[in-house]
Amino acid sequence: MKNPYKGLHDDVEIRIGKSTAWTCIFLFLLIITLPPVYRNILAISKGFVTSENSNPAAIPSGWVPVKELFNIQTGKGIVQHLKDFEDNLEEAPFTDPPRRLIQRALVNSPLREGNRKTRIGKEGWLYLQTALDALTGYGPIKAEPDSVAKDPSRKPWRAPLEAIRTFAGQLNELGVELILVPIPVKPMIYPEYIGEATTSPLTHPDAATFYEKISTLPNVEVIDLSDAFWKLKDSTRVFLKQDTHWTPAAMELAAETISKHIAAKPWHQPDHDFNPADRQTRQSLGDLVEKLDIGPGIFTLESVEVTPVTGKTRDQNSPIILLGDSFTNIYSDAIGLDWGTGAGLAEHLALRLGTPLDVIAINGGAATGVRQALAQRKGSMSMMKKKKVLVWTIAARDLMLSESGAQSAGVKWQDVQFNNEPASIEGQDRAKIRATLITKPELPDPKSTTYSTLLYAAEYRVDSVIEGSLEPEDEGKIAVIHYAFRNRIPQQSSAFQIGEQREFELIPFDSKKELQSLETRNESDLFDLYWDLTKPGPMNPKISSKPSIFAGLGCFLFTLILGAGVVRAARQ
Repeated sequence: MKNPYKGLHDDVEIRIGKSTAWTCIFLFLLIITLPPVYRNILAISKGFVTSENSNPAAIPSGWVPVKELFNIQTGKGIVQHLKDFEDNLEEAPFTDPPRRLIQRALVNSPLREGNRKTRIGKEGWLYLQTALDALTGYGPIKAEPDSVAKDPSRKPWRAPLEAIRTFAGQLNELGVELILVPIPVKPMIYPEYIGEATTSPLTHPDAATFYEKISTLPNVEVIDLSDAFWKLKDSTRVFLKQDTHWTPAAMELAAETISKHIAAKPWHQPDHDFNPADRQTRQSLGDLVEKLDIGPGIFTLESVEVTPVTGKTRDQNSPIILLGDSFTNIYSDAIGLDWGTGAGLAEHLALRLGTPLDVIAINGGAATGVRQALAQRKGSMSMMKKKKVLVWTIAARDLMLSESGAQSAGVKWQDVQFNNEPASIEGQDRAKIRATLITKPELPDPKSTTYSTLLYAAEYRVDSVIEGSLEPEDEGKIAVIHYAFRNRIPQQSSAFQIGEQREFELIPFDSKKELQSLETRNESDLFDLYWDLTKPGPMNPKISSKPSIFAGLGCFLFTLILGAGVVRAARQ
């Protein structure tokens, strides 16, 4: 086929010299080969380390890609092996410095480009990508069609409407009213900093239908805060600029709105006096800055004014249950959120109602985690019969995500079963056991999660009780909670393998109050949850200078060999 434009423009021919061409080839080969060469030599030279708090078996201190590529485990297909290898390669710590450098350059550039977790809007406003995804797509009602691009081995996904309907039915049978409170997310109230301005809250097209379907369920009420937040926007800021969450003003408005619905119930009788303390100024960079992972210097601290509440605002015997996620924990629980304590939704709701609340709030766990924690309490069935109302606050994005978005964000909608066993005994002693790991959930990439710290529940078969007393559940099984990663650093406990036998010192997980709000991957149906007291430490301990020297010398030698090869090829 002839070039129809030939003759309109003169042909341009660019030539470079032979030495220049081979120099470019050498630099190109050096750029693409030097990083993996350095990484592999560094990992090999680190050898093995042992942790004084872990099992005495040697634990590899470095993940060696060139070795692991050909180390196919028995029973694992080549496709799964390559997928696991790719996932581990993405998580490798040697990728952090160049990725952080590139991301910092993109944020500072005129493009103001974020990453797969955080979008940068106008005037420095930051948005969670998952929250933006929840405004479009198939949503919670329409099923996504299968396509050739979909992973055929993906796990089945349960839609939120079915899970909520089942849970509401369970509560109704127990005589407990359900109040569902979808908390609007930032792009719903502030779309103008990421796109065009609107005259009303931006919502998913199926949101109204979805809430209407839930409202028709027996003994269920839905409180949609979108319009109230839109009006509040005229007088004060509703969302933090650099954080996923609401401001104290929006949180207090939500507490006021919810309290009016409960205070109108004939059974409600205030029985406590809580007092607001002096207002405090609190500062933080915000969780969305942390998700950008660019280091200090570009964003400054953001300030808010909060009102702490004094008194015991939480009581497991309260007739009012509050289930929530990080929107409930912010200003109330500092672990993982960095905005202080004692001034969150639970405290302000208790202040307005004049009664303490039974609170379960887990970062990223409002879809299933909080319901699971409630149902897994020993004696939860009999306890629930004494409750009057359950307030379930959940970020609206979790309700509106379609299947693929929910799968990607780790949002699951599982059914839960309440526990008929007697209530647990406080102050249970520790127990030391020997057990074999039988199941564990699939753990996500620490770089892709919303929160920087993750726990997970693994099921063990108890082989023997060494010290203390322990009563395993069905077939001698127990569920043990471990760290998956802390501050996005994988812990050695995340690498525990099915079939391995280990020794643990355990205490009931309920006794670790400071960990109850952390995001937890729990696919176990067992009611007894235990906390592993051992401290294996991070997967990647600090690298000493010797391995770095070896890696540097190896790269220098490799550069000389590569250069000699290129020179030889150029002469032929």
